[in-house]
Amino acid sequence: MTKTNDAAAVVFTSETRKEILQQGGSRGWVLSKKSVEQCDYLVCCRRQDWNNKAEGIPARAAFLVGRISTLTEIDDSVNSRGQARFRIGISEFADVLVADIWRKELRNPVAYASLTELGIVHRKLKFQPIPDAPIASPGEGAGLTIADAKKGLAATFGVRPEDVEITIKG
Repeated sequence: MTKTNDAAAVVFTSETRKEILQQGGSRGWVLSKKSVEQCDYLVCCRRQDWNNKAEGIPARAAFLVGRISTLTEIDDSVNSRGQARFRIGISEFADVLVADIWRKELRNPVAYASLTELGIVHRKLKFQPIPDAPIASPGEGAGLTIADAKKGLAATFGVRPEDVEITIKG
């Protein structure tokens, strides 16, 4: 690869900007590990969902570009076809708003392109470090709600939150 590499993994995600920054990347993707390892950037495009409408980002628009720092297989995520899900970690991010980046004809929610092909000008990106996650003190009420647990499990396994069932035995 050349020094001016602007290869990007492009994901069609319903994750909010806040969620991506809190988890230091985007997760739950069945992807080509070999292809992502050739990419320096992650481009997140908006997949509309009730949980992200408040952000006001138009459907299919690119809203965040991150510098890829890690690619991690998610434990116990292999599907019936033997494909694992991955988390794409980022060390820095830049906010963008570029309309209609995600093409309607794409069926897989992960694609590969260069920033140039996407119309994103690399030198205009203003990268900032991922903010440190806030650390909750013991007894600060940092519990997890059922709704949050369902949302997190749904994102990890690529299903809708309403398809997740949680049983508590006590």
